[in-house]
Parts: sequence; C-alpha cells; structure tokens
Amino acid sequence: MSLFYITLLVLTTLIWGYIFYKKDYHPQPLKIIGQSFIMGLFAMIPVFGYKYVYQHYLPMLAEYQIFQPLLNSPILSGLGVFIFNLIILSLILLTFSGIVSILLNFFNHSVLINLKNAIKDEPFGFTFISVLIGILIFMQTTLQRFFSIPIVGTVLGTILFLAIIEEYIKHLMVRITDDKKLKDIDDAITLSIVVGLAFAFLETIIYSIAVGNISIIFYRTMISIPIHIVASGIFGYYYGLAHFAKPIVQLEGFDKTYKKKWLPKILSLKKSTLYHEEKMVEGIFFATLFHASMNLLFELSLGFLAVPFIVLGIIMIFHMYNYGQAEDKLISRFKRKKLQLKKA
Repeated sequence: MSLFYITLLVLTTLIWGYIFYKKDYHPQPLKIIGQSFIMGLFAMIPVFGYKYVYQHYLPMLAEYQIFQPLLNSPILSGLGVFIFNLIILSLILLTFSGIVSILLNFFNHSVLINLKNAIKDEPFGFTFISVLIGILIFMQTTLQRFFSIPIVGTVLGTILFLAIIEEYIKHLMVRITDDKKLKDIDDAITLSIVVGLAFAFLETIIYSIAVGNISIIFYRTMISIPIHIVASGIFGYYYGLAHFAKPIVQLEGFDKTYKKKWLPKILSLKKSTLYHEEKMVEGIFFATLFHASMNLLFELSLGFLAVPFIVLGIIMIFHMYNYGQAEDKLISRFKRKKLQLKKA
C-alpha cells in the first residue's frame, strides 16, 4: 500500500505539471522547469526554519503569539510591536530562502542578483498584507469582546498567518530561480504552479511521516495539491502582470488612467512602479485568501464545501492563462508599433 500511495503522489504531481506545462503556449525549457521544482522542494526549509526559530529563540514570532500585541495592547503601541515582529519575521524568511538558493546554485552570480532583487521588492507587499490582516483581526477581536466568540487569534489567526508565509515563500522561490527568464505572463503562472506542486509534494510526504499514517497521502493528493496549484497560479498571474508592468502601463489608455491617481504624485512613484506594487499586493492577498479559506473549511470539518471552490479555482487558472496570452499579444503589438514609430 505504501508503494501505491507514493506512486499515486508522484503520478499526480507529474500529470498536473504536464497539464500546465502544455497550457503555456511558450513554455520554458525543461531544465528551468526542473530547477523551479527543486526550489519548490526546498521551500519547506524556510518554513521549518521559521518554526525552529520561534520554538527555541523568539516565541513572540509564533503563529498564535505574533498577533498578541494587537489583542492585548493599546492600538498604536500594539500595531507598532506587531509591525516590528513582522519585519523580523520577513528578515528570517529571507535569510533562510537566501541560504537555500545559494546552496542550490553554488554561488551563481545571477542567483545572488535575483536574491538582491527579491529582498528589495518582496518584503513590502508581504508586510503590507500582513498588517492589513492584523488590523482586520484587531477589529474583529474588538467585536468579539462584546459577543464572546473566541475565534480570532486562535484557529483563524493561525490559518491566515501560515497561509501568508507559505504563499510568500513559494513566490520567493520563483523569484530566486531567475527573474529574467520570464518571457511572458504564462511563464510566471507555470513556474509558480511548478513551485507550488513541489511544495505540496514534499509537504504531503512530511505530514504522512509526522502522523505515522501513509494513507493520508491519498487525501492530500486529491485535495492539498489542487489547493496549492490554485493559490500559486493566482499569485503567478498577478506576478506576471507586475513583472511586465512597464509595457502594460504604456498600453494605449492605461497610462492616462494612472495620471489621474494622486499616490504617484505624492510619493514620486513611476506609474509602472505603482502598478507593479498594486499587482503584487493583489496577488498575495487573493492567493492567501483562497488558501486560508480552504484550510478553514477543513478545520471546521466542512471540507465537502471546499471541493467546488477548488474545481472553480482550477477553471479560473485556465482562464488566467488565456487572459495572460491576450495581454502578451497586446504588449507585443504595442512594442512593434513603438519600434516602427522609432524607425519612422
């Protein structure tokens, strides 16, 4: 039976990978796909590293503890401590992710460049969304004091927070693999899904060993792997939009929309930079929302309600490929038109 479950897990992972590889109309070479899968396997290291750090050295960074300043302190001081804890956590996750990338790529110069870019770009979106979730939890906790419903800060807080960490780390592995290899939005979706598949593959094996029940592989193969596919695909789509922010913003009519926004003027931001940050925030928000919602349904023994959402999520990812391809065609046309005008 153990051989059956392991074979099922491997075949399911390969089949899902093949489906989305073929959906990409300009797929990356298999070498890059393989590298992304390996990075996804090692994405578990930062997660376990984080748990080791808070269990032995920094207990205030534990899933349940990190929200306590919001729950037990005045609003401003509690929010300040919460943000400080998140900054420490971001640095820890980036450090472990950096160690993994360097070990896997033997100090390749381009990988160090990618790591630098990831450190520069990614913690802000992650911290921003975490703070928003923290504020929502604080508001709901204030309400629950009147109704005495002990949900937030326990199961819900943990599910939300762990979902953010997992989605953040998976995306960071995509960034570290090689940012410049992306040819189009489809590539961002495919590589994100490959990393998500690898993460779910190793997570399934680890959980089955931890609980001492190999049959759990069947359940996680049918449910957990598709959840990671959808969440990673969502983030991948928005990352693709963010990655090609400059040509997208320059498309006819889009540039005019951003000229009306006040934020670029106040912060002296380029319109493409603002678009990039918006899409990164949207990506981690929607990916985390889906992931956390599915986990919460299973935590409440309502897993049967998650199945139709997972199916709809898979269908949505296929549509995202179509949207990405349409956007890529517009970008290509715009670039050709711009090149013709220069030559003229």
